[in-house]
Amino acid sequence: MISNKITPERLWSRQQINSLDVDYNFWNKERESIQTFSQISRSCIFTVDVFKGRYDFASENFSHFFGYNPAWIKTIRKQGDLLEERMHPDDRTQLIEFQIEHGLFIYSLPPEYRNDYQQIFQLRMLNAGKQYVNVISRQQVIQKDKKGKAWIILGIMDISPDQIPVEKVKRTVINKRTGEILSAVSTPADKQLTGREMEILSLVRQGFLSKEIADKLNISIYTVHNHRKNILAKLNADNVIEAINIARNDGIIR
Repeated sequence: MISNKITPERLWSRQQINSLDVDYNFWNKERESIQTFSQISRSCIFTVDVFKGRYDFASENFSHFFGYNPAWIKTIRKQGDLLEERMHPDDRTQLIEFQIEHGLFIYSLPPEYRNDYQQIFQLRMLNAGKQYVNVISRQQVIQKDKKGKAWIILGIMDISPDQIPVEKVKRTVINKRTGEILSAVSTPADKQLTGREMEILSLVRQGFLSKEIADKLNISIYTVHNHRKNILAKLNADNVIEAINIARNDGIIR
């Protein structure tokens, strides 16, 4: 179970996208292409702006298939979590868990590989007739900022050809660079903090110096320095303050 202190929004905030690195003049033209395509596609298409933390676009098919108010769909940028409201509540909870797990996984990777993965979900949504139907939702990064960080996410949702009743979300992750299909994703063992590392990070947060930590734990200051170096590497942090903030947001320390 992922700690409930972690949220997808907190993980995405790690991108730390700078307004100077996103070009909305360019993206407005790209959005027009997606809008045009959505008019001839039978799929439900949406985009998410990671920098602004909101939906950027949703196609009219969400109104046709799922009964959304067309006016809401046209003003999706102001509607918050509109697209989630017709999701089965059990599936919505599990989808958030998967998104958090995926976020932890990609942030354990070198930056150049983080945008290579597409997630495919089968989940339940209320249709326009107020019945739960199985849908397939595909999500991946389609636009990066000038520094290669995930900026715009594309989602494509279709009614699943498999309408056998299910009680949980099915998830597949595909590496779009290599074609590898991952049955599950998890943070590699070498990116997970050990008990000792969590203990040291907690003491650092409390204000203890390395020498004081060494004395308190009856270990050498050299060992403390090694642990601190490993903590920064595993959390992909530039300094101990950033490491503490990441660990606190992820529920690793209190």
